[in-house]
Amino acid sequence: MANAKKSLTLTEISTALNIPKSSTLDIIQALLEKEVIEIDNLISKTYKLGIVMFTLGSASVSRTNLQVEAHGPMAELSLKTKKTVFLAVPKHERVVYVSKLEGSSAMQSSCAIGDTNPMYLTGIGKAILAGMADAEVRSLYGDGEYVKRTPQTLANYADLIADLNKTRERGYAIDDREGVEFLYCFGAPIYDYTNKVIAAISIVSIVDEVRAEEKICYPQLITQTAMEISRKFGFTGSKFYNREEY
Repeated sequence: MANAKKSLTLTEISTALNIPKSSTLDIIQALLEKEVIEIDNLISKTYKLGIVMFTLGSASVSRTNLQVEAHGPMAELSLKTKKTVFLAVPKHERVVYVSKLEGSSAMQSSCAIGDTNPMYLTGIGKAILAGMADAEVRSLYGDGEYVKRTPQTLANYADLIADLNKTRERGYAIDDREGVEFLYCFGAPIYDYTNKVIAAISIVSIVDEVRAEEKICYPQLITQTAMEISRKFGFTGSKFYNREEY
């Protein structure tokens, strides 16, 4: 039921479980009594998850610590890529870096835990912005000032939305020397059980060291890692960005 996009009939549940309708009905009746599931439509006789499951899920997620749950997957990502991996959360129009794992490469980022950056000029920030509706992005930036730190920094709202649309199509964000002249970053979002983007992770490289094969494998690794962390927070989607939502 959690993975279904609509409420289910007895027949659909029975078929999915591959058990007789009579046995399925017994299970349904027990779950209805415990309010684990509820009747969605009396006429079509369909069922959906009940309030108890929402309460249990909310309680579990509220006790989940982002830094703790993300540490293992981030450490594995850093080990595989030998790059520095960051975890950041949104705060108004900026990202706050809350975790950092240094890679084994010679390049070590000077960005520290607690540092902040405008979201529009970082891969980690754009990964978060791409998960927001365009109206929400406009409320954060609109036609306001876009401070250019490098010649590649996005200059205005139109450029930002165009970049975010590319991010949504790819499934991950790219920062190509937009925040720091010599850095190239990949970013991917982290979602929770409400399908809300709550954080993001990034891989940081020196632009001259990013080989063609890494531009293929790093996006796969970072999106897999972000999805693994998102699952810990109850996210059930199959992809990060659904174009029709923006």
